[in-house]
Amino acid sequence: MKVVIKTKAILWVAFFTILSSPLLVSAAPPDAAAGKVKAQTCFACHGESGISISSEIPNLAAQPALSITYQLIQFRGQQRKGGAMEALAAALSDQDMRDIAAYYAALPPPPAKSGNADKIAKGQQIAGTQYCNSCHGAQLQGQKHIARLAGQSPEYLITQLKNIRSGARIDMDGTMGSAARGLSDDDIESLAAYAASLN
Repeated sequence: MKVVIKTKAILWVAFFTILSSPLLVSAAPPDAAAGKVKAQTCFACHGESGISISSEIPNLAAQPALSITYQLIQFRGQQRKGGAMEALAAALSDQDMRDIAAYYAALPPPPAKSGNADKIAKGQQIAGTQYCNSCHGAQLQGQKHIARLAGQSPEYLITQLKNIRSGARIDMDGTMGSAARGLSDDDIESLAAYAASLN
């Protein structure tokens, strides 16, 4: 247990050392127009409009820019793994990441998705008792470095929540792992249905 906590602490120190490096602090402001050009490779999976081509791939439209940047940094540093993202992120500079994030953040959010009314209601109740809105926002729209869940595909959210619960996906500070640990599969499906129903 002490080794896990120490490892997480080291990861956090390294992560925020990178984020506070002179390269990021003195970087040019994010440029969404440049980001659209740099995001051409991203369109194949995440779509030009930020709506993904598959329910297993996250929508990036209207994601907080800082959240996208943080995820790209984690993929580049191999702290997070998924598909070809590690290889794609490895070629990106800090400025590339900021520009791409600015482009996707400026797009209109994904449309709300209809679903089972009982699951959506249960998901809303669980989101309240688990205080999801304290980090992800009142309508799960995301904020700062916290991801937008509203309008995300249920399939993607279910996979990510299960991976966080099992530890297969790294949880940098333990907050999400702690929240997900007590969730059943049905709870996760209900939360995903609720988040997908929001815009």
